Amino acid sequence: MSPRARRALAARGADPALIEGTGPDGRIVEADVLAAGTPSCNRSIEQPRLSVMRRTIAQRTAESFATSPHFYLRTEIDATALMASRSALVESMEQRACVRLTLTDLILKAMGIALNECPQSNCIWEDGTIRQLPDTDIGLVVGLEDGLMIPIIRSVNRRSLEDLARERLKLIEAAKGGRLTAEQTRGAAISLSNLGNTKVDDFSAVLPPPCSAILAVGRAIARPFVVEGELCVRVTLKLCLSVDHRVLDGCHASAYLGRVVELLENPLPLTGPMVDSPPR
Repeated sequence: MSPRARRALAARGADPALIEGTGPDGRIVEADVLAAGTPSCNRSIEQPRLSVMRRTIAQRTAESFATSPHFYLRTEIDATALMASRSALVESMEQRACVRLTLTDLILKAMGIALNECPQSNCIWEDGTIRQLPDTDIGLVVGLEDGLMIPIIRSVNRRSLEDLARERLKLIEAAKGGRLTAEQTRGAAISLSNLGNTKVDDFSAVLPPPCSAILAVGRAIARPFVVEGELCVRVTLKLCLSVDHRVLDGCHASAYLGRVVELLENPLPLTGPMVDSPPR
């Protein structure tokens, strides 16, 4: 090995055993070291194999961005009354129904009521046309170790909070246990992705086909907020509605999001008695 080759090896931290010499009698020269590049180029790194779930997610999200023209509506809500409503109900519901009420349940209920009142938002793009869906079915994004699943909660607006919480828990457990059926993942025009249990303040979600909208919700935390012209500190939630522009224009999408906001900031309609939906 030439002296210049030794200096180049020392400078790059390269392994001479991985370099093929082109000098006399196979001697390593400086040009060989330079041509070999950095150690990361010389060592073969074993790449993890992609699971079927991860490959499917990669394919579907890429297709979604390529075929669905996304636009985004963002807002921030005063969650003071919402948090108080949950606090008032969580203990009694847990004792009575053996299920814990979460903010996700209240958000789902608001989405279901708003979907029932704004049927223009309950549509999907199918075979080059817009198809109206008959019921207020909503997908819930469930994070798994290797990806995610989106089970569908049926007839959300007709469920009591207790029944909604039970169904949400049942579907989450089925998703994490690999027991979801194909039928349990089909049929919603809108989904919810809630990262409220993380440090994420706000985010925008990719539309999961065939959904035409997905509501992304960050964590509830105290922030500066203006109430009746006065700056104060309130617990707020930041929401982002991703929308398929083929199905919904800004006016209909904003009307839907606006109704969700009204229900979350004034949650009495979410917590009143409701008749449980019949099995489907």
